[in-house]
Amino acid sequence: MKKQYKIFIAAALCIGVMSCKKSVQGYLSSQIRYTDSPIQIQSGFVVQTNPVNSDGSSAPVTYELLDIRNATTHKHADSLYMNQDRYIFVSLFNANVDTTVALLNTHRKLISAPCFDFNSHTGAFTFYNTTANVPLGTYEFDIKATNQNGSKIYKNIGTFTISQGLPYVLQTGGSAWFTDNTTDNGDTGNPVVDIQQLSTTGTQAILKLVDKHGVAFDPLKGEIIARGDRSNFETYAKFHPLVASDTSLTCNFEVTPFPFQPDPTYGYLIYYRIPSQFVKYDAGVTPTPAQIYSANPRFAFQLLAQGTYLITVHVPYVTRVP
Repeated sequence: MKKQYKIFIAAALCIGVMSCKKSVQGYLSSQIRYTDSPIQIQSGFVVQTNPVNSDGSSAPVTYELLDIRNATTHKHADSLYMNQDRYIFVSLFNANVDTTVALLNTHRKLISAPCFDFNSHTGAFTFYNTTANVPLGTYEFDIKATNQNGSKIYKNIGTFTISQGLPYVLQTGGSAWFTDNTTDNGDTGNPVVDIQQLSTTGTQAILKLVDKHGVAFDPLKGEIIARGDRSNFETYAKFHPLVASDTSLTCNFEVTPFPFQPDPTYGYLIYYRIPSQFVKYDAGVTPTPAQIYSANPRFAFQLLAQGTYLITVHVPYVTRVP
């Protein structure tokens, strides 16, 4: 009986050892996946995607992007692989210190590369602002994963869609009349601000202030002036002086977003004054019909992607007096 008991114990220990044996190292899952697929990419924006989910595969796992195709035609997406010029930052940039192009260029360099990078350690994509120059639509892709177990190919593992969104944001502004040489004033409501992206290349912001008929005020003739210590367009022009014409002010903003950061006091607000000799208010808007009231629009916006933009500010209830 004792002998049988010892045999039973030995068998139980053997089974226990077998059941506690560690799993074979080098497991490579067939269920590796992108949990955020379909991935959404806004054209012209820098977008960092989530890493791939390795489904418990034994680390380290390296990933290789095999192909990207148009999801409709299933043909290789040549436009995504096309080299395009773009800047990359090679060191930390401080907008409060690096306020000239020469200083800015010490922190960045111009490269020619596709509109995306693929991280071989995480399987994540980084899309750059040069997606603005590739066709909108949905794309499918394949990857290969490798660890000590070997390699597996994952066909059509995910998709991403490049779509068009607004490349800017508008914030609340306002406007007011002021009686000349006094602090008397009255509210005249929010100016209507229209922003058009004229192209996806360059870094130009063209600002026009117009009357209710769409006639532009002339900066060269003093029809648009700064308001004391309030922030204005020039406040945010970090790298180049404003260029004035008879209808507009133009800023080369160099980096996005623009404005890059808010003014400590006024945020993104831009204040201007149109002197009374250049404006005639609609009847009933000001206390008297006399031409002694300046127009004082304020507005705020931020451009989020590179390009050339026309920003038109419609000053309410006024007609330009040339």
